[in-house]
Amino acid sequence: MTFANRNEQWKHDKDGLEIIKEIPALADKAFKDIDPGDVERLKWAGIYAQRPRDGHFLVRVKLPSGQLTAEQAEVLANLAAEYGKGEIQITIRQAVQIHNITLRDACDILPRLKAVGLSSVEACGDVPRTILGNPLAGVDAEELLDTRPIVEEVFQFFLGNRAFSNLPRKFKISISANPHDAGFARINDIAFVPAKREGEVGFAAYVGGGLSAEPYLAKRLPFFIRPEEVKAVAIAVATLFRDEGYREKRNHCRLKYLVADLGAEAVAAKVEAQTGALLRGGEEVTAPWNYGRFYGVHAQKQAGLSYVGVHVTNGHIAAEDLKAFAALAKRYGQGRLRTTNSQNLVLLDIPESAVEALLQQEIFKAYPTEPGFFTGYASSCTGNAYCNFAPIETKHRLHALTAALDAAFPEVGQPLRVNLTGCFHACAQPQVADIGLTGGRARVGEETVPVYTVMVGGHLGKDAAFAAPLAGRVADAKLDACVKALVQQYLDLREAGEPFHATVARTGRDAWQSVVDQYAIG
Repeated sequence: MTFANRNEQWKHDKDGLEIIKEIPALADKAFKDIDPGDVERLKWAGIYAQRPRDGHFLVRVKLPSGQLTAEQAEVLANLAAEYGKGEIQITIRQAVQIHNITLRDACDILPRLKAVGLSSVEACGDVPRTILGNPLAGVDAEELLDTRPIVEEVFQFFLGNRAFSNLPRKFKISISANPHDAGFARINDIAFVPAKREGEVGFAAYVGGGLSAEPYLAKRLPFFIRPEEVKAVAIAVATLFRDEGYREKRNHCRLKYLVADLGAEAVAAKVEAQTGALLRGGEEVTAPWNYGRFYGVHAQKQAGLSYVGVHVTNGHIAAEDLKAFAALAKRYGQGRLRTTNSQNLVLLDIPESAVEALLQQEIFKAYPTEPGFFTGYASSCTGNAYCNFAPIETKHRLHALTAALDAAFPEVGQPLRVNLTGCFHACAQPQVADIGLTGGRARVGEETVPVYTVMVGGHLGKDAAFAAPLAGRVADAKLDACVKALVQQYLDLREAGEPFHATVARTGRDAWQSVVDQYAIG
């Protein structure tokens, strides 16, 4: 059988999971001699060719709901020190990445991950990815129920499951019972959020969300889903995607397009055809969106214990520092940490009597628990340091911008989210930021320089809406001034207690376009 889409051809020729046992043989080859189909299939092992394409890769490790033990953190830190230049990235989906490895390195890395209960299998590829969720699951005083058993059940079902190893594109699952939309429900393929029906606790579900160049907000299904039904509903949606999802044009293969064409009611009928009848109705339990950030010291639902949320700038942490946090988690807590989808860390189970001593540790000078309202609420992608698509550097540029904003606007008084993504794939989720920036390059005068498109007013949670894209591109030399002008406009126009996205919605796109017009290149 011949396919017009080369990715479909590769998947037809050989299941992506087959590549895992072939890694030792591929490690003996020069990168240029590896079949392009096998380079693609390596994603099924969680191994992704990085920039420049010279035989170095990243390995992505799945952490469902961000769960991480101190022992696992130490292994990750050791692997990063040995093979990854001492660097670890926390991703925007709670996974971790080690860059700069070779396939020979992977032959050692993968077994060592498995030995401590970690896996990179299907962390990339056209498969169910890691499960996004509430990083406070099990300790959260606000959660309606502890989602850890549900997350583990769904995660284990899909992990390495050949019935779902050839989907049209990636498939993203979110499961959270936290009312602050810790799982970013509306931008996932299938998401479960807390709900109640006649006093019973369960979930509502959203289906068909996604970002990239053409973002879609997920649509709510009409069901009230009991905890024991989550797995069946997730399987039903994955099956629908596998069997009816589009497979011709690569950029049109995401579930969001199928859901948009079918509509929520038709999707619901197809789900029930597999699961049997599901309850209808129920009311979501919502609270203001907190963008998945849990900074500072807060009481757990376990009496006498607290969690401590730590800021990791743009998700970049040194291996030795992750090991230090692991040691602190064991010394002061019960050896448990969590990663967040805001690219940060949380230490769990700290006795109230030990919090002060913990916070006196030197490492908190570099990783604060109360970061600035700009630096602490920004997100970036990998950028051109490693990504084959991004034409610009992102992490250092964003930190420089947000540090300047913190210095310029000490009176802002509440978090303001600036997200910088390196290309149209939108991995840093600019569409859900207060100010979203997408990088590119263009000729300005005699030079080719980084340039940015701007969007404003994105948010998730209740009444979710994507940021409004503004016309024009801003050259790097004027970026700081442009963003400062946008923030100043917010301070001038906001009403008491009004967040940025609400001010944008109230005042209209044109008011913000007029600011960008002053800085855009001709």
